[in-house]
Amino acid sequence: MARRLLRTRRSDRGSADGSGTETLLIVAAVAATLYLGRGIAIPIAIAILISFSLGPPVGWLRRRHLGRIPAIIAVVAPVLLAVVAFAYIVTAEVGRLAVNIPAYQVNIENKINGVASALPSRAMLDRGTAFLRSLSKPSHQNEPASVRNGRGRDTLPANPADGKPIAVEIQNPDLTPVDIVRAVVGPLIEPVSDIGLILLFIVFFLAEKETLRDRVIRLAGVRDLHRTTMAMDEAGTRVSRYLLLQTLVNTGFGVVVTIALFALGLPNAALWGGLAAVLRFIPYLGIVAASILPLALAFAVDPGWGMLFWTAGIFLSLELLTGNVLEPWLYGSSTGLSAVALVVSAIFWTWLWGTIGLLLATPLTVCIAVIGRYVPQLAFLDILLGNQAALKPEEAFYQRLLAGHADEATSQAEDFVKTQSIPQFLDEVVLRSLLLAERDRLRGVLDSDHVVQVADGVMAVVANLELDRKASAKPVGKVKKGDTAAAPDSEVVICAAGRSALDEAAAALLAILLEKDGRKVVTLPYASAIEVALPEIDPQRIKTVCLSYLDAEAVPHARYLARRFRRRIGSEICLIAAFWGMEQDAARIEHARAETRADRVVLSLEAAVEAIERGASGDELPTHDEPELTELAQRISEAMGTVR
Repeated sequence: MARRLLRTRRSDRGSADGSGTETLLIVAAVAATLYLGRGIAIPIAIAILISFSLGPPVGWLRRRHLGRIPAIIAVVAPVLLAVVAFAYIVTAEVGRLAVNIPAYQVNIENKINGVASALPSRAMLDRGTAFLRSLSKPSHQNEPASVRNGRGRDTLPANPADGKPIAVEIQNPDLTPVDIVRAVVGPLIEPVSDIGLILLFIVFFLAEKETLRDRVIRLAGVRDLHRTTMAMDEAGTRVSRYLLLQTLVNTGFGVVVTIALFALGLPNAALWGGLAAVLRFIPYLGIVAASILPLALAFAVDPGWGMLFWTAGIFLSLELLTGNVLEPWLYGSSTGLSAVALVVSAIFWTWLWGTIGLLLATPLTVCIAVIGRYVPQLAFLDILLGNQAALKPEEAFYQRLLAGHADEATSQAEDFVKTQSIPQFLDEVVLRSLLLAERDRLRGVLDSDHVVQVADGVMAVVANLELDRKASAKPVGKVKKGDTAAAPDSEVVICAAGRSALDEAAAALLAILLEKDGRKVVTLPYASAIEVALPEIDPQRIKTVCLSYLDAEAVPHARYLARRFRRRIGSEICLIAAFWGMEQDAARIEHARAETRADRVVLSLEAAVEAIERGASGDELPTHDEPELTELAQRISEAMGTVR
């Protein structure tokens, strides 16, 4: 049996390793394919993303009984015209600005001379001044003599033997119409072809949207139709919302830049605002590129330095406000990506596809993260890229206690109680973290030193919490012999630890909640509980005893401990057995209650507080958390007996 179990574990481990290796190989193959086939992959990616943006208006027109092709044309044509018009305006304005640069030569030289006077060396500035002066000269004056006189003659002292110059004639061949067309059209072939290919893909994707979706579902497998549909819908919704929000944010950014620069008196303010709105679609580098020309123009136009500083301040302040306040607020839920994932994805896609990759980085990474969420083999992508917490609150709390970072655990507790209550934190985070520690202890991976460290860390964190002003909670420590009761006539509740320091910490959590109501509570360590070594207190005042166990299988130990308490204090006490790690199973709960002969079996701190309050008021206690399950448990027991 042992050998068979060992072989099974080895085979499971080997299959897991093989699956991980296969996944990595697939990811590497996909990355290599995207890199080698970037000539066709980039247009397809751009077309898909633009289709996400244009899909909603096309769908709106089709719902208004407009045909498929007319609806696509009605949406794509205005967008294409707007892009062409914007490109023409930008080109014309930049050309006009280049022509007007010589008019600002005096301002530029004065500023350069002013800066040069404050520097020890002005060689670089002299070169810059000479370059700016050359811009104001006609282009033929900057050419060599041999080029200027291409149709004439230029004498060069090339024959030192007789001292006579040699006549040199340089002729430029006449350009044929084919050469002219090649020189003008050649550089435009590649970008125009790419734009045409992207436009073709956009129309195709919009026209065949439903067919392509069905084919992707078929490719993913019809057996998992629900998961595939959910993944496609989520990816489309996230990308569409992100592109819409980014368009609105960038448009607003451009409008504000235009107004601010116009008020500042910078020429062509609308051009710079529109350029900033478009270039902000490129993460990180777009705003830098958008600010270069306005800064250079402000430097040239203004005789002083005020316009330059104000222009830089406008771009810097708006980018800081938009990037650190507005975009995280708007994009956080729409993209589902962490800040680190955005930076890493930008680097990866830029390395893979260049500047276009930087432009497409966020939408493509959103799609990859969604795929990782719905494909089990790629779940690591969602963990690495998603903005969701990598660990659950109880897991993060337990990890910090294991590492001995009680200060970090305290910070986590304080953040939690800002939106939730103290009892919720104790029940949903601290108690569950103790259950994780108990699981590790039972598996033998948590030694006694770490058990004590986790238990003490829990109590230290709880003691450091700032409770509500109306609550008067006190940190509960170990009860030592010699402790006395507060009032001679008050009733006492005993919270007894089962058999470990972790059980004691769980009992102390219950004691904290009970003390908030002004009760007298005594927490017994597990060493004292097994001997029923009560502090110096009258047993007659003990009305309720709660046994604390994190191990759901500790029913025999709880039965033994319950008998000892009843013999020591009296059979009339209200005995509550708390099995914090037990599942909500009616049969198991009924079995635990019958074995321990407890008045009630509870599974949570909230249920334990309720049971103790009802027991103190004299109300009849139900047998467990859900009274209606008792009859069900009896039926299950009868059915099992019939089967036997």
